[in-house]
Amino acid sequence: MIFGAGVIGSTFGGRMALQGHNVTFLARNKRLDDLMNSGLLLQRMGHKQLQNITVKVIPELEETDNYDYIFVCLRNEQVASALPVLAKNRSGNIVFMVNNPAGYSDWTDALGSERVIPAFPGSGGKIEYGIVHYEIVSRIIQPTTIGEISGAKTARILELRQLLCEAGFPTSVAKNMDAWQKTHVAMVGPIGDVIYLDGGDNYSVARNRSAINQMNLALKENFKFLKKSGIGIVPRKFNFIIFTPLCFLNLIMRLAFNTCWAETFISNHALNAKDEMSAISLQFLEMAKEKGFELKEFKKIVNLI
Repeated sequence: MIFGAGVIGSTFGGRMALQGHNVTFLARNKRLDDLMNSGLLLQRMGHKQLQNITVKVIPELEETDNYDYIFVCLRNEQVASALPVLAKNRSGNIVFMVNNPAGYSDWTDALGSERVIPAFPGSGGKIEYGIVHYEIVSRIIQPTTIGEISGAKTARILELRQLLCEAGFPTSVAKNMDAWQKTHVAMVGPIGDVIYLDGGDNYSVARNRSAINQMNLALKENFKFLKKSGIGIVPRKFNFIIFTPLCFLNLIMRLAFNTCWAETFISNHALNAKDEMSAISLQFLEMAKEKGFELKEFKKIVNLI
């Protein structure tokens, strides 16, 4: 079951349905009406084919409903209201495809640690006129990432990886999902928040040398914090943020922001999920403060200084 039928939920659920899996969507309001009336409309960016997928849609999750996996595809600030509903349901595997730098205690307290599977989607896009325009991130940049809280490579994790790979999503298993998600927010916090600092989109940011420089100062600060605090940088390839000279990093980011890729995976999400970006940035800053670190450069990005 897909709990949340936005871009991510629609993309993952739709592609799994195309593989012959029995997929149910939980949707509300206009999205519920769109799916009921028109079916699930998927179009991969750069492709002409529009796929119309007939799916089962429900407005509520019943206590007696039993699914092999529930994929929670919500924004960070929306999860708290979903936990009581999920807690009453008996399904055993709850896959949280959610930005989360704050750790898993809220989820495990509500559901039990044995039911929680942290994950993050390697996909992005937008919904226009009921059509989900999506793209899948390459394995080199960021595959869909899953893992047990304990780090164990369990049978359900291997099954889940196979399920996602067969649906066309490059998928990796992380031994330390908590560090992976903290590393992810250390990156996407400044990269998303710079859109607001600039007041435009990814293309205007690419032309704003001051904004790019401030973003990279915050990125370097965030990654140095992860390294010094003992949390660690996962995957290790992101250590390049620390060691790349600022002038070169500025050039790399100006070029990266001036692309359709940045529009799809950075700008679209930032402009449509400001509440989530604010929530995860503040959570990351609070976590750093608790560990004795004040991230002054990152605070400038989120307008706290």
